[in-house]
Amino acid sequence: MTPLLALLAFAGTPAAGVAAAPAPAPAAEMRGLWVVRTALVSPGTVDAVVDQAKDAGFNALFVQVRGRGDAFYRSRLVPRSLLLERQPASFDPLAQLLRRAKGRGLQVHAWLNVLLAAGFVGPLPPGHAATAHPEWLMVPQPAAAAVLAARPEAWPGLIRNAAGDIEGYYLSPSAPGVPEHLEGVVRELLSAYAVDGLHLDFIRYPGTDHDYSRAALEGFRAPSSSGGVFRIAELLAAPVAEPQAWSAYLRRRLTQLTERLGRAARVARAGTLVSAAVVPEEIQAVEQRFQDWPAWMAGGLLDAVCPMAYTPDAGLFRQQVAQVRARVGPGKTVWAGVGAYRLPSATVVERIVTAREAGASGVVLFSHESLDLEALARLRAEAFVGATAAAGAPTGPTGRAPR
Repeated sequence: MTPLLALLAFAGTPAAGVAAAPAPAPAAEMRGLWVVRTALVSPGTVDAVVDQAKDAGFNALFVQVRGRGDAFYRSRLVPRSLLLERQPASFDPLAQLLRRAKGRGLQVHAWLNVLLAAGFVGPLPPGHAATAHPEWLMVPQPAAAAVLAARPEAWPGLIRNAAGDIEGYYLSPSAPGVPEHLEGVVRELLSAYAVDGLHLDFIRYPGTDHDYSRAALEGFRAPSSSGGVFRIAELLAAPVAEPQAWSAYLRRRLTQLTERLGRAARVARAGTLVSAAVVPEEIQAVEQRFQDWPAWMAGGLLDAVCPMAYTPDAGLFRQQVAQVRARVGPGKTVWAGVGAYRLPSATVVERIVTAREAGASGVVLFSHESLDLEALARLRAEAFVGATAAAGAPTGPTGRAPR
């Protein structure tokens, strides 16, 4: 029996411990699934993830078409992912997924890891930004002095050795060329593919010890100096001397990038819904990741915000979703991000119910890798009854992370 037939057969009978009455759902809510790039490596995996999502009751797919500064679509600006090496050049994962998903009535949101550009291990495709433009990379504070004194070709190694526990190389929104490059990525993608939305992820700094690149440091110092040449000691001293102004500068750079990408998406494809996956705790998001999502929502930069409420603690999950809902205010769209990768399937259902009770406009589950056939059947039977409802649009196998 194929996995899809097994899913349909299993869905016909309740799983052990299934409640007698399914959880009520709004007539129109987001029932989204983050589809990690591992589902895009072959025609068979693309079709399987679409079919299983549809039959489980999801109505929208958030598809990781940019994972590490690469492309799972046709691009002239960024290299094709090395995960597609075994596939013919004619295979276009996003195009195939769009055809399959639209045929089954599913929305497709193009999920971009914006600033996270590459991992620290493994090869990179030819022409990748991390090697072609080392001056575009964020620099951790411990490596700043060495990077500022070294040749550009040495920067990636210095950054890697001092980065600590972060996911990989990040692009700096302060570096000349980066905002233009990322805008070009969005325009190219949205012009060529009829997606329903643009979903921005990793549109944040790794932590407070980034970004100490020359571009960021000089950008911070420039307004207070009439000259354009700075000594290394002067550059490094400025954030220490003016920490609040430094934090505000980093937030401003990220907000400008978010506004630019959202505007580019809406120009390239009218009606595009722009959303972002964000840190749910406001203080942590704004002060430590410089991700001012409350301002982004208030200013209309985003149509929807998706707090990554991945905590296994039920009370904290409810609190995080409710706080985001209250913070953005009525009439704004909040999609609760559920960390299915760290929860049993019954608890995932409970989180969906809790999100509804806390006022969310829907949920997005991370990720397709975390949902086996039993979990998919449970979702259909208990959480996503009436699964033909339209996705909530703004009114105004084993899980792992990171993505």
